[in-house]
Amino acid sequence: MFDYKEIYDVIVIGGGHAGCEAALASAKAGAKTLLMTQSLDTIAQMSCNPSIGGIAKGQIVRELDALGGAMGRITDSAAVHYHLLNTGKGPAVHSPRVQCDKKAYQFNFKHTLELQPGLDIIQDEAAQLSATDGAVDGVITRRHTRYHAKAVVLTTGTFLAGTIHIGEEVFPGGRYNDMPSNELSASLKSLGLHLLRFKTGTPMRINARGIDFSKFRLQPSDNPFQPMSHFTDYATQSRRPFMSCYITRTTEETDQILRENLHRSAMYSGKIHALGPRYCPSVEDKTKKFPDVKSHPLFLEPEGNNTEEYYIQGFSTSMPEDVQRALLKSVPGLENAFITRPGYAIEYDFSDPMDLYPSLESKILPGLFCGGQINGTTGYEEAGGQGFMAGINAARKTQGKEPFVLRRDEAYIGVLIDDLVNKGVNEPYRMFTSRAEYRILLRNDNADLRLCPYGFALGTLEEKYKKPFENYRAQVEKRKADPAYAVDETDLYPWNADKVRFHVEVFHKYAGYYERNKKDAEKLAQSEHIVIPEGFDPSAVKGILIESSQKLKAVRPRTLGQAARIPGVTPADIQLLAIHIERYRRLKNAAKAD
Repeated sequence: MFDYKEIYDVIVIGGGHAGCEAALASAKAGAKTLLMTQSLDTIAQMSCNPSIGGIAKGQIVRELDALGGAMGRITDSAAVHYHLLNTGKGPAVHSPRVQCDKKAYQFNFKHTLELQPGLDIIQDEAAQLSATDGAVDGVITRRHTRYHAKAVVLTTGTFLAGTIHIGEEVFPGGRYNDMPSNELSASLKSLGLHLLRFKTGTPMRINARGIDFSKFRLQPSDNPFQPMSHFTDYATQSRRPFMSCYITRTTEETDQILRENLHRSAMYSGKIHALGPRYCPSVEDKTKKFPDVKSHPLFLEPEGNNTEEYYIQGFSTSMPEDVQRALLKSVPGLENAFITRPGYAIEYDFSDPMDLYPSLESKILPGLFCGGQINGTTGYEEAGGQGFMAGINAARKTQGKEPFVLRRDEAYIGVLIDDLVNKGVNEPYRMFTSRAEYRILLRNDNADLRLCPYGFALGTLEEKYKKPFENYRAQVEKRKADPAYAVDETDLYPWNADKVRFHVEVFHKYAGYYERNKKDAEKLAQSEHIVIPEGFDPSAVKGILIESSQKLKAVRPRTLGQAARIPGVTPADIQLLAIHIERYRRLKNAAKAD
């Protein structure tokens, strides 16, 4: 075995959307970082749909952008179509979504990583984690090289013991044409991690040459549009050419083909046992679960500027290829379309997120952090947000700093992680605006005001934006106090007067609800400040319910606020815990005084 002598602060395993953000965040925070991936040619690959954003997902990307993550800027650099969702509802739930040139996205992200100081990138497969005295200390690769590290971030996506299904065909794969990480999965189990299994899927891709677009409803790019990144110049971006998407529906013939062939689907033939995402089901799953619905929407989305491939959103399937071809021909306008890549389902291992602290560090193996689908989530955006948080906290651990944790009232990213570590998952977790009780505070238009200060403090957001941001924030406050105030755009770029006016307009529209949410959020913040002391076992407090005791023992909360959000823990239990925590502190302080 070759022993690589240099010790890294942080090693990130996996070059998907979580891994890319984790590696960048770690390196920007000053940690010497290594990103390890099976293939340099698939870094940041859009394995499923060629889009970033969506309902609540767009908010996550704008939060990530405000913190200094790269996803928003890379999205704009590769954008081919902009669309703002939920415009029929209030601004609190408006969600940006952007179609990307998937190759441009991939290459631009790879180049961003290559340019980052303090970040090395290696093409090799992580086969084992090494540990000393119960804490992770490095990675052993398939090429029998040992890399030493003070912390490791796992962002393995669908690669852990991945299995691909196309009808009756079953073969190993972490993604089509990419081998799974079977050795790493076995290594994690041997170290005591609790691995479970989920499935997800993707639709077929088709060649535009055979599509009759006249039979579809045109969906042009928004004009005007909203860039995904706070730092993208609208005037420059608006000069780029954009593409259209198209909308249609399946037919009764589609429904009949599905019903006649359900027994051949990997999902319903008994070959797949893992649970899939509730809110992104396969087309055969829709037929089975909604028998009275004979037609479902389909969205044709271009995969880029220099390709004729189209992605069919809503047509995810694990049917055999002959059935997939029949399904395609049953949709008006797709009768002559040619399948370039068949749809497939994939099963994979993931780690129980309740084994993580809110910092995304493992309770089982100190120094190990997890982000993305390994935590039971689905979606590029959820992965990117977790990756950033795992990467920044891995770096901070090696620097002896306190973890960076976002509260539920501060960010959708905070809601996401809080849900994962306190409630766990019984299906792939996807973010929705309805999951955020403070969504009026967590709008996409104010993500910069909420989170840029953290980005500057963490060192992940460029200092060149600090003065313009502070000027922007000051202009917003002046306009709030006096609606007639004329905004001064001096030293405001990339922000501008229009953004100031729009933000203040939305703020006043929600003023009553905003104040109510803010008061509730302040109560939450107070409970988060009550830290459960080291050595105090909340599950052992006499008088709390047995179920509460069991839940507290499993989750091991760090604060009273976190304990209050554990399902099954009652307000009476929290009151009792607060009393005992205070008593414990007094006794400890008295003992120190003696």
